[in-house]
Amino acid sequence: MKPQDDKDQVKTENDTEIKSEESMNTPKRKLPFYRSLLPWKGDSKKLVVNKVISLVAGCVFLVCAVLLIQDLVVLPAIADNEQKDIKQLYYASSELPSSSTSSSSEAPVSSAPPERDAQGRLIKFLELQKVNPAIVGWIKVPNTIIDLPVLQATSKDPEFYLTHDYNDKYSKYGSVFADWHSSVEQGKSKSIILYGHSLNSGRMFTELNKYKDYNFYKSNPVFTFDTIESQSQWKIISVFLTNTLPDQGVPFNYMKTDFKTTSDYLNFVYQMRIRSLFNTGVSFNKDDQIVLLSTCSYEFTDFREVVVARKVRDGESNGVDVTKMSYNNKVVYPDCWYKKNGGTKPVWPDTYELALKKKALPWGEDV
Repeated sequence: MKPQDDKDQVKTENDTEIKSEESMNTPKRKLPFYRSLLPWKGDSKKLVVNKVISLVAGCVFLVCAVLLIQDLVVLPAIADNEQKDIKQLYYASSELPSSSTSSSSEAPVSSAPPERDAQGRLIKFLELQKVNPAIVGWIKVPNTIIDLPVLQATSKDPEFYLTHDYNDKYSKYGSVFADWHSSVEQGKSKSIILYGHSLNSGRMFTELNKYKDYNFYKSNPVFTFDTIESQSQWKIISVFLTNTLPDQGVPFNYMKTDFKTTSDYLNFVYQMRIRSLFNTGVSFNKDDQIVLLSTCSYEFTDFREVVVARKVRDGESNGVDVTKMSYNNKVVYPDCWYKKNGGTKPVWPDTYELALKKKALPWGEDV
């Protein structure tokens, strides 16, 4: 090799080293943030796939987060504000009651007769009916958050208030509402059925599940259910669990509202009392009116909890002698209960009349 060629080669190598050093010392230009997230020209196929997966996962996360916030924060706040508004309207004529009441077995009742209009309607309902004519009652259960308007369902859309509030706006909480077969008007229905959701949020009829507890019942055996025409207290006579699915056993039709005879009515109540978790000691007779509070229960799929109460009679004390109360050691559960938990279904006399004749009524019936 010629000396000049050697010099040229050394020069070229030196130039390469200098350029390499310069490139190492020169800071790399930062790519824009979005280039690291979005697929871009020049990306490898693997990188494009990874970016797409990351984008999809990020979008799913954001959507879920928004829905969760809406579900846990926004919607409950809206529902609570709406309930606060209607409650203030209902109690406008008197001091707004506290969220909890005394645990006394005797519910407080005003000695003064309620104000009425010329048609006999309670004045405190008139403003509510301006909001929605379907508001026909108000229920308050002591030591729960149940202090709510009751709306009347119609045959046109019987389940409308399962998914609508008292303003007739869509709401996943729904409303407490009377079965369309029932009527709260005096003398129209012997049995009134009220439905309400049982929810993770604790709203609507969720806290009826407290009545599965013996001691809670003892402290709260009476609740208030007022209607447009009547201001009334109700004594609980049964708390029972039942199924709705035929494969769990023959369902008990507690939604019955039409009774052809007195015997038919007494036997209907008898069937609810032999299913009760407790013998409440509260008497019942053929002239009593009842209200059933129905909500979901989760021991089995589509199970129901039903709290049954009779109206306090004219001139009767609204107190309950809870010393007469006892556990029902012969509770009649649906067939699925025994398949899961063991045991056998207890035997009761077939009819109310036969049970009365055999003196097999532990709750002390009167007729």
